[in-house]
Amino acid sequence: MNQQKQTIGVATTTTVKDRGGTERPVRYYCEMAQHAERAGWRLAIFDPSDVNWKNQRMSAWVPIASDRTFGPWQREELTLPSVVYENVFVHLNIQGYSQALRRNAHRLGIPLFNPALPNKWRLTQWLQTGDLRAFLPSTERLQSTHGALAHLDDWGVAYVKPIGGYGGRGVVQICSLGHGAYRIAWDRSLHSVQRVRKTVNKEQLMRFFEQKLRTPHLVQRGIPLLEVGGRKVDFRVVVQRGAKGQWHSVGVVPKLAARHGVVTNLVAGGERCSLEQLITRAALEGKSVPAGDVENVALRIADFITRRCPDAGVLGFDMGLEDNGDIYMIEMNPKPARSLLTASMRRESAKYSTDFARWLAHHH
Repeated sequence: MNQQKQTIGVATTTTVKDRGGTERPVRYYCEMAQHAERAGWRLAIFDPSDVNWKNQRMSAWVPIASDRTFGPWQREELTLPSVVYENVFVHLNIQGYSQALRRNAHRLGIPLFNPALPNKWRLTQWLQTGDLRAFLPSTERLQSTHGALAHLDDWGVAYVKPIGGYGGRGVVQICSLGHGAYRIAWDRSLHSVQRVRKTVNKEQLMRFFEQKLRTPHLVQRGIPLLEVGGRKVDFRVVVQRGAKGQWHSVGVVPKLAARHGVVTNLVAGGERCSLEQLITRAALEGKSVPAGDVENVALRIADFITRRCPDAGVLGFDMGLEDNGDIYMIEMNPKPARSLLTASMRRESAKYSTDFARWLAHHH
């Protein structure tokens, strides 16, 4: 292996396994490696635990033949990379798995993306300071039972969300039914996929809020999302920075909640469909889907985030659309699942990831 080439390091716990008789990583990393080789770079994937920071060496996987990135890969001892794409699973990051990687990369001046990004509440605070606040549902930090109840009575429907949550975990929908009755619903608890629906009185609801106050939560106005075929829809918009550091849209993927579902996450019973399919179905109901406008709002928010987090390189936004055309950013995901993307979107994403890594290495 030519040690003179600059290296893009991808930090991941999903490294290499036997795929049809060939030891190689997932196709996405093979595509990244191909783009890197064409640019005169190389790609190496490594587990953060396989770095010796004292000696500044790492055990990493690279293609055996640089012109056959979809062929077999092998382990090699390498010097540290010029730039790191940190792509460790979110739940492992929450447990601190990448903490040493981030700390040492910063100490050694190795650029890394994505950087640590703001939690739900901090992001809300950032966006509420400018003209992008029009695209945020009314959101407050859960601070008291009476405050939460006042918001619910004002909005009619509210969502209670853990500030550090992901994947729809712990997201609870609360609806005011009138006459002192409330409906509580969730599709996925913090510990399991468990669909729960129950009606409670005011006293029981207050106890529920008291329980949620033990850990940081938000309370957010429930948006009357666009429905197609009787199912609520939101849109995952994946955006990435490319060769010139500018944001691009990789794609817009509609997600349909299960009937009467609380969230659209696939693991909680949601379903994806193509944008073309959704537009066709919506048109049959006399509804329009301004996908370009949704995409543009996501790009504007990404550009705003870059001002605070200049090394951000890939973001996923769950965007909501009301029947009246109002657009809202519901959630931001710093590591959007590639499983939602089509094959062509994944290929484009791999190129953007490679191009941005090279750009970041030269502009850090």
